[in-house]
Amino acid sequence: MYKTKLALISILLFFTIQISFGQKKVSEADTKELEAAETKMFDAVLKYDSAYWKDNVPDDYITINADGVMQTKEQILADSSRKNLFAGVSFKLFDRKIRLYGDVAIINGRSQYLMGDKILGEVYHTEIWIRRNGKWMFDGWQGTYTKGTQTNFRPH
Repeated sequence: MYKTKLALISILLFFTIQISFGQKKVSEADTKELEAAETKMFDAVLKYDSAYWKDNVPDDYITINADGVMQTKEQILADSSRKNLFAGVSFKLFDRKIRLYGDVAIINGRSQYLMGDKILGEVYHTEIWIRRNGKWMFDGWQGTYTKGTQTNFRPH
């Protein structure tokens, strides 16, 4: 029993130390770069800017959207049915938390999607960013509707 507890504590301590040393403090410069990249991404997604997808998103990108749709970059660029999903929609970002692991950043937050003053939906999201040649690239998304908003998102 004692050896089992000691082994479990050792394993827990090992992973805690690994996580602590793997994550580095996010500098003000990285924060500003990532916030600007995130805003650019949201603008591009809402406008369905195909040039953004080609220049700022790696080929291995995966999205898992709040509406249950999972797509690759290739599928997004080919999907004409969703191109106008966000036409006329604006966004607001809240509760942003940025974590940095070398050239990988994870951003957690909450986003609201609005048509004028009406909130159409609100999503908790996780974004994955990778830095390639000094540029932050949008590499992954997972969104989950916040409680009570999943039935309200009907932009058109």
